[in-house]
Amino acid sequence: MAKFKYQAEYEFRVPLHKLYPYFIMPNLLKDWFADKVIEDAEQKTITFDWGNDHKVGKIAVRRQNQHIKFVFKSDEEEKASYLDFKFEFSELAQSSFITVTDFSDMDDIDELKELWDEFFGRLHEIIGG
Repeated sequence: MAKFKYQAEYEFRVPLHKLYPYFIMPNLLKDWFADKVIEDAEQKTITFDWGNDHKVGKIAVRRQNQHIKFVFKSDEEEKASYLDFKFEFSELAQSSFITVTDFSDMDDIDELKELWDEFFGRLHEIIGG
């Protein structure tokens, strides 16, 4: 199945050091992103559960307050799916901006927009801004 790349930007009026932990700590990720998040330090994997959907991946990139990228296991013949979060802070706006890139089998842009708006809406409720 072909992969589709969806990208969107979200603004939070909080500093990056308060926002970034919600993308790297399993107990905080489960508050807004997935029903269950399990990190296996020994296997160097992270598992996300959404109801019956189960994804196992690895952290491919991790730069404090700048970038986190999860790459998910796939068949060797097809490109791996990934979620990429890039963080920037604007001194002028006094806001943090997150650019999410979702590279996956989902290709309905309206459904993806609704999904990510819901995820980031939950995160806004938790941390404010």
